[in-house]
Amino acid sequence: MKELFKNFKIPIILGGCALLAVIITVILLTGGSSSSSYGLYMSSAYGTVSVTNSDNMVSANSGDQLNEGDVITVGDNSSCTLVYEGNKNSDDNYIVIGANSQIVVMNDFDGKDEGELFIRNGTVIANFADDDHSPVVLRTVDASITTEDSVSKVSYYTNEYMSYTDLYTFMGNNQVQLYDEQGHKVNNAEMQIEKKWGRVVAESGPSFEALNLDIDLNELSAFDLKALIKIANIVGDKFPYTVAELKAVYDTKSDDNSGISIEQQPDATETAPVTEPVNTPGDTSGTIQTAEPITTTVAPPTETTLPGQTTTAAKTTSAANTTSAQNTTTKTNVYHNVTIIIDGEETIQEVPHGGNAEKPEDPHIDGLTFIGWDNSFENITEDRIITAMFDEAFGDDNNIFNDNDNNNNNTSLPVHNVTVVIGDKSTVVQVVHGQSANLPSVLNIEGYVFMGWDKDYTSITEDMTITAILKPNVHTVTFIVENNTFTVEVEHGGDALPTYIPVSDSNGNMFVGWDKPITNITMDTTVKAVFNTGTYHTVTFIIDNEFYTVHVADGGTAEPPFWPMTNSLGVPFLCWDRSLDNITSDVTITAYYG
Repeated sequence: MKELFKNFKIPIILGGCALLAVIITVILLTGGSSSSSYGLYMSSAYGTVSVTNSDNMVSANSGDQLNEGDVITVGDNSSCTLVYEGNKNSDDNYIVIGANSQIVVMNDFDGKDEGELFIRNGTVIANFADDDHSPVVLRTVDASITTEDSVSKVSYYTNEYMSYTDLYTFMGNNQVQLYDEQGHKVNNAEMQIEKKWGRVVAESGPSFEALNLDIDLNELSAFDLKALIKIANIVGDKFPYTVAELKAVYDTKSDDNSGISIEQQPDATETAPVTEPVNTPGDTSGTIQTAEPITTTVAPPTETTLPGQTTTAAKTTSAANTTSAQNTTTKTNVYHNVTIIIDGEETIQEVPHGGNAEKPEDPHIDGLTFIGWDNSFENITEDRIITAMFDEAFGDDNNIFNDNDNNNNNTSLPVHNVTVVIGDKSTVVQVVHGQSANLPSVLNIEGYVFMGWDKDYTSITEDMTITAILKPNVHTVTFIVENNTFTVEVEHGGDALPTYIPVSDSNGNMFVGWDKPITNITMDTTVKAVFNTGTYHTVTFIIDNEFYTVHVADGGTAEPPFWPMTNSLGVPFLCWDRSLDNITSDVTITAYYG
């Protein structure tokens, strides 16, 4: 044996090395194939969405994997959804990028480590309610925000006057780390807790202007609320907001200008129709085969300064690329929420405008007989509520169809139209004779306290109108004149009338005015009398076409009556049209939205 090994030692060693190399290669290949699907993907895109890489502009198609340096640009009335496929990442976790946003992918997202998305401008809603092995960090110029075990919204806006990061924590906790212009940490990471809102302002160095304030759902846009309704359906009981309360606020919104579906994804076997043949690399058929409605566009390359570095978002697009990019696929999608209620349980479908909702199987409830639906599932052109109707009289033991004469003449109960009026809005629901109208016991109407309904709706026997009783909220306005204090109560949105208006102070200085507006009062407010002890200027704020006047000492900083979140159409507040600092003359400052 020794002689045999001696004679064939070199071949045996070489053969063993070859076998070992084959084994290593197989391990690497199989290991690589098991993780080849890991990464950050665009799972859906609606409207005008584009991706810029380091070489050229590429279409934003469903299923595209995103790489380090990619810039995602989302246009008007558009959105896209991202998922991070990792080793132990939840299928229910995802990220929605809102309209008018631009996001930079800062890592390759290898499925093993956390990855970072840099929000250059716009809004991101992140659902990470489930534990993930590979979490995502949302980064702006001035803040870094963790997303583990939370549902949150991060917005970043900037212009030449100011910049700020808004953080809404709907579920769980978010860690917030602030950074200066050089990318250095400037604080110990602070925590924002569930159902709280905060703002980081970087105008004079990053700082919290607001942190852990209560969230007012009424200040969210219809797009935000629609995203939260989907998340609430996915997360279930552990989500701190119910679908019903989110839907109640969503129904009051008139700002659903997104035209975006973030709940229903078209079936992957379907092909979205295209308006023109489009040629893409490797495609000679003349059409784009995509499972998602999408518009792709080409934008010029931009230079981008990211935290701690400078990168080029895109190189100059070649003439060939420009020509190809002119052939785009356009499809405008407007979706509506259809809420289906069966014995108090709600499910929500999102249906394209003019389409049909999917009708569930006839429900079965012990002791009751299903008699139909109170609304149509067809031609959905607005949000619609469809309720399953039952009646005890139709039970097997007491079927009114089986009359004594056995003539089998079917008789149905009449249906009545009930007009429901809430404030200046109304809707009509159909109720079977003798049944109760499906009306909520709680309403959240900004500026009002819901006191109940003006009629009994538990047994409808005729067409009728039922109106919500709304009592305006009352706010306390405290006036301070030197050392004297007095208060008045004002209904929500009303004007405060001071019981005393001074002529001058105790030193003979003439009264100039109040330091805050006393019109359109929407919260408890303290107002101080301003006397002419120096030079003062009048600053008029225009916020959503409403005028507010404050008085500012020469060289001082103007304090807005409030910082708006959105305008009446739900468009997010962007900035003021001029600086609030160093006021040296009478000026008008207007809120910009975008």
